[in-house]
Amino acid sequence: MIKFIRQLLGGAALVGAALLPQAHAALVSTVIDFEGEALVGLYIPGDPDFGSFKQSGFVMAPDFDFGTVDTVLGLSPLVAPTGNNTQFYFNSNDGGLLLAREDGRSFNLDGFSAAFVPQAGVAQNIVIVAYGWFADATQGGMYFGLGDTTDGATHPFGLYNDPADFSNFTDLLQLEFFACVLDTAVCGTASRNNAQFAIDDIRLSTVPEPTSLALMALGLLGLGWRNRRHTI
Repeated sequence: MIKFIRQLLGGAALVGAALLPQAHAALVSTVIDFEGEALVGLYIPGDPDFGSFKQSGFVMAPDFDFGTVDTVLGLSPLVAPTGNNTQFYFNSNDGGLLLAREDGRSFNLDGFSAAFVPQAGVAQNIVIVAYGWFADATQGGMYFGLGDTTDGATHPFGLYNDPADFSNFTDLLQLEFFACVLDTAVCGTASRNNAQFAIDDIRLSTVPEPTSLALMALGLLGLGWRNRRHTI
């Protein structure tokens, strides 16, 4: 973690009374792991048939350039990252991966795993950026180092899950992962489309829908009444 930026786009923060009960609700954790044969394939921005895919209530789409879901065997002839034998999402060239809930509700980002995938032998400081659009009409992001991105280095998957890094990634409406060249705290375009990365195990959490909370409450009340009848 190096820096977090949130920019106010205008409008008051959404802190209505209707949102207050959610703060006390237990969060439901979800991991986007890109597993399953049905997800394997090539995804192209804006394509009507191959422009997006879904998993665990979230919809994902490539941005700017194509991406794939596969294992390291599917990246040949590129230098595949190490430390992950499962399926993951590979982001080509200087593109990104967009992510949002299918139902349009908000969510939190709690962590992810990622690795650099070199295309050309260019010594550049490539970082991965998590950038969010929030329910209070602000937006901002944080960048994370991808280790040694020089030519000839190995590129293992790294785990990014420090709670301090993700404390600001709450109440998101949309999230994008992309890579760039870090130059004096400014993201620049990589030479030869070299801002490529692989990402896996995106850890998300959500607040249960009000109907789910109501059903849970009714279940607890019913259980309490049942226990009471047995103890009388």
